[in-house]
Amino acid sequence: MWPDQAEALGESTFGSMKSHKRYTVRHRESSSRRVESCYYAGDAYEARILAMEVVPFIKAHPHSIEEIRCEDTEQG
Repeated sequence: MWPDQAEALGESTFGSMKSHKRYTVRHRESSSRRVESCYYAGDAYEARILAMEVVPFIKAHPHSIEEIRCEDTEQG
């Protein structure tokens, strides 16, 4: 990879992270305990996918997700 390509790659990655927001994904385990995990994602669907990749219980039981909440508020 050429240096100018690496720089362009870095810029595009940073630019895409700017559009990400903080999401909290809450799920209920089989013991009825509620667990919350936080992710940076482009939207709620992406946060759900990330949670399924990271948490084995959610991957096995995707309907255990009770809430996906965006923590970033718009300030104007």
